[in-house]
Amino acid sequence: MAAKRRKLRVLETCWHIAHNHDLIMALNDVADFDLLINYARRWDERNRPLPESVNWVTHIEPNKYDFAILHVDQQCSNMDLNKSILTKHMKETIKKVDPKLPIVFINHGTPVYPELYPDAKHPDYISEVLRKEILDIVGDDHMIVNSHQSARDWGRGYPIIHGMNKDEWKYYEEREPRSCTFVSSAGIGDKYYNREYLRSVMEILDERYGIKHQWINQPGCFCANGIKDFKEFLGKSLIYFNPTFASCMPRSRTEAMISGCCIVSLAGHDVETYIEDGVNGFIAPRDDANYTAKLIKMLMDNYEHTKEIGKRGRETAIEIFDRERYKQDWVKFIKDVVVGQ
Repeated sequence: MAAKRRKLRVLETCWHIAHNHDLIMALNDVADFDLLINYARRWDERNRPLPESVNWVTHIEPNKYDFAILHVDQQCSNMDLNKSILTKHMKETIKKVDPKLPIVFINHGTPVYPELYPDAKHPDYISEVLRKEILDIVGDDHMIVNSHQSARDWGRGYPIIHGMNKDEWKYYEEREPRSCTFVSSAGIGDKYYNREYLRSVMEILDERYGIKHQWINQPGCFCANGIKDFKEFLGKSLIYFNPTFASCMPRSRTEAMISGCCIVSLAGHDVETYIEDGVNGFIAPRDDANYTAKLIKMLMDNYEHTKEIGKRGRETAIEIFDRERYKQDWVKFIKDVVVGQ
């Protein structure tokens, strides 16, 4: 009988808690994760429950790990935020303590940061200066990216698309006739998250159609009291609008899709590969808030049809963003690229 393979040991730091959680759960029977307890970010259990397999450590032990995971995004180029200092310090410490330990960077961002890089031009706002700064941090280490477009925009990177457990996102047959969005109200800039476009759509919906679009966790809108509350709100919402075009594979859009919301999204970062306009979701223009608001109003007025579109989108999300597929993508990457076994 073949000997049972030992689980891999991985060193990681907290970054996006939802991403940390889904990765640890996907690799639960493949790897054990040690998280650095004294790193700047903390695990907020209101966001995601802490997996039982996580082990907190205070320092890096040499010869203990198979590989380390570090995180980076375009904000690491903004020295005022100190994110790059932390990331660089972690990398330097690992290289000093355990020089042979493979490092895998997960790059959550894109080379888009218009407010900080005036060389970036409309419509894509890709900055060559930003690209070089972030890739200099990564250096010769491995780099995972969250979409195929992100790999093209950075000029390198191994795309692994996130995956979720569908059973953690409940589908409700009866849905409230409302539209919603969940994007950050702070950080990076309005162009990256396209907040001005979102505000324009919200204003038109309110003033012209009497529809109060819910920008989740913003003043005057629904505020989630933890992840359970957030999941229920999504699961009972009819429409989800994603205004971003530079954010690579927004998790909130996938969460809404797998919850059965009818997705209205701008194009970008592979969305056209899994949303067929008018079939399992809708792709809206980047420069026409009137069109987008009118589309949301039309969908609101056609409740049963919109609910059916959302159902088809959920079926697509369950197929495309499956946790088992996510796990196998990581296993293949680890075997082929990182540890070679």
